[in-house]
Amino acid sequence: MSQSCCTELTVLCNDELERPLFAEHGFSLLIEKPGEPATLFDTASTDLFIKNAKLLGKDLSKVENVVISHGHYDHAGGLKHLSAFAKNFKVFVREEIFLPKYSDERFAGVEWSTVRDLFDFVTVTERVVQISSSVYLFGPVEMKNDFEEPDSHFYILKDGRKVRDFFDEELNLVIDEEDGIILITGCAHRGIVNIVEEALQIFDKKIKLLLGGFHLYKAPPEKIEKVVEKLSSYKIDRILPYHCTGQLASERISALNR
Repeated sequence: MSQSCCTELTVLCNDELERPLFAEHGFSLLIEKPGEPATLFDTASTDLFIKNAKLLGKDLSKVENVVISHGHYDHAGGLKHLSAFAKNFKVFVREEIFLPKYSDERFAGVEWSTVRDLFDFVTVTERVVQISSSVYLFGPVEMKNDFEEPDSHFYILKDGRKVRDFFDEELNLVIDEEDGIILITGCAHRGIVNIVEEALQIFDKKIKLLLGGFHLYKAPPEKIEKVVEKLSSYKIDRILPYHCTGQLASERISALNR
């Protein structure tokens, strides 16, 4: 759990969490701010995020907006379990999220047909969209550098054939506050450095907190060092790596907070 000004961020699911919380491969984050609707960012793989919310005393029925960063099961798989609240949540996605997703030959997406009629899906079409007073979504970011691109083992099924997945549906979230922005990512498949640079360009404020999955668990050490060097240059107040960041990258990135 992290607090910034009056914003409260609660990690409801991650690959590792301290007991008595449950952990699974995936990510889910609850965003609460006085005077604004609560937002749920990603839902991990199962209903585990709901169980953790109960353990933490969080009432998910108060959530109005749900944001799904991309279409992999470990971020969208738990969405169907929100139907237990019998509430028409607004679910923000990009249209490309509904394409079937694969990791090599293994299906890595979700069966969207089981959830399309359960919620109020809001399709994001603009580069930046505001969903509450201080909460914005943006993406997909441009892939500008020469060391970040999506894992080549990921594919989508498009027009009847499997093609490489460049995560055109990837959404990132920003909480815009007076003293800076909070930047939240799901997996940063299009590159955490690319995402940070675009957030700085769009909002023209310092990043006081960066958190989420950075998808560096398979990255070679030289790539991790490039990412660490770039992140260091932005002078971000605090960075909290989760989920798919990987042990080595998490250690190197967390060291920037000292």
